[in-house]
Amino acid sequence: MSQSIDVERELAELRERVRRTPAPASDQDLTALQKAIANLNANWYISATLPPPAPNAPLTWRAVYFVKRVVRRIMVELLNTIVQQQNTFNLQVARALTELAAQESRLDALEKRMAELEQRVISDQ
Repeated sequence: MSQSIDVERELAELRERVRRTPAPASDQDLTALQKAIANLNANWYISATLPPPAPNAPLTWRAVYFVKRVVRRIMVELLNTIVQQQNTFNLQVARALTELAAQESRLDALEKRMAELEQRVISDQ
């Protein structure tokens, strides 16, 4: 029962991440800052769960996976608190950088408008 709830929760989180991911723009249209921000927005969320080993994984990996699961269950409260804090920080950084890029775009538009107005003033003289 708890495993099906975990699967449902993971699916809901994955669906939410897909909804939040912006539509991809062509790389030629993006500046280096915009590309970095798009990458950050796509990868800011981390999860405390381990992916299960592949069905044909070596026995040593399965043993490591089992030990990690036991340790994580013991440390669940501490680990979840740290992961939540990191996700909160990552989200705030992603939002701040996205706002920075938006301000950069607005500033570029204002600079272009100012240059046009300067050209008008020069041509009117």
